[in-house]
Amino acid sequence: MTERDDLEKMLKRLKKDFQRNVQPILKKHSYFISKGERTRLKKAKAIRRLRRKERQYSRAAG
Repeated sequence: MTERDDLEKMLKRLKKDFQRNVQPILKKHSYFISKGERTRLKKAKAIRRLRRKERQYSRAAG
C-alpha cells in the first residue's frame, strides 16, 4: 500500500466523520428554532422512526 492510498483512505474517513458529526451541528445552528418547534420536530421524527420499524417488522413477519 502506498502513502497515496493511505492518504486517500484517511481523507475518506475524515469526510464521513464530518458528515456524521459536524454537518448536523452546523445545520442545527444555522437558524433559530423555537423550543415548541423543536419538540414538534422531535415528535414527528420519533413517529416516522416508529412507523418505519413497524413496516420492517411487518415485512419480516409477513
